Amino acid sequence: MAPQVEQQRIPEVAAEADILREQLDYLISHSNGNAQCGCSECRRYGRVRAALLEIFIEPPRSKVQEMAPRLARAA
Repeated sequence: MAPQVEQQRIPEVAAEADILREQLDYLISHSNGNAQCGCSECRRYGRVRAALLEIFIEPPRSKVQEMAPRLARAA
């Protein structure tokens, strides 16, 4: 009688959003616990934070004198 071979189970693929949330939670908890120790994980947190908050950064304000010639050309 031939021995029975157990088939390997392939784990289900995790949702990408779940993976991203898990990684972000890990980075937040690491950086809070170590108060930005400067390790590679803290630097990674800084890069991720900057990318996620980029939309909220206001562009540098131009001086009125610098804007006047551009506005005149646009009109």
